Amino acid sequence: MARQARLFIPDCPMVLELQGIADQEVFNTREAFSLFYTQLPLSAAEEEVAIHAYCMVPAGALIMISTSEAPRAGRFVQNLNRHFSPAVRQVQTVHSSALWEPRFKSTVVQPGLHSLKACLFVEQLAARAAGAPDLATYPWSSFAAHAGVVNEAWLIDLPVYWQLGNTPFERQSRYRQFSEQGLSERDCQELSHCLQKGWLWSDDAFCVQIQELANRSVRPRPRGRPVLKKKSTD
Repeated sequence: MARQARLFIPDCPMVLELQGIADQEVFNTREAFSLFYTQLPLSAAEEEVAIHAYCMVPAGALIMISTSEAPRAGRFVQNLNRHFSPAVRQVQTVHSSALWEPRFKSTVVQPGLHSLKACLFVEQLAARAAGAPDLATYPWSSFAAHAGVVNEAWLIDLPVYWQLGNTPFERQSRYRQFSEQGLSERDCQELSHCLQKGWLWSDDAFCVQIQELANRSVRPRPRGRPVLKKKSTD
């Protein structure tokens, strides 16, 4: 059976998951983290991809991007790997010929509140997978930038982030408040499921509205034959 095309909707945010091959750790040293972090904006610029959020943990990374053409997401990941893979072997021992699982996972996210939640979901990987007690002090995540702790000029803020306030201070303060509220268990489960399966994460109305712009079905079709409507006898 042919592999299903990666879901893409122009200019809608995507969350990408890069995992170490066979669950191996990719980042074992500070230098490895730093190499990947430094390459992120370079690869994004070369492939015309906007990075909205990121988080790196020893086992891999989550990256939130948007782009105008479907192939650019894959080319961005290839560009990252092409530069990072040979460089990281100079700073840590790598026990396999490949670093990453051969096919990265992804989901497309509805703009607006869904995308802000997805941004936080990406950044909270530091707590879920690395046990970080304070996201604001974790060095390998975009949370510190969104919360106003550091400045990362190459990050492209989501439109919904800009709507949090009229000044950088207001936006940063309200994003911190948003993060303190946290994500519901349902949001985390749904987003994780969509990421693993490659489906759209959105509400039902957006799902119907956007289907014509997508390159394939945005959600799985119901199993079985469609129910036939009975003809009226009037």
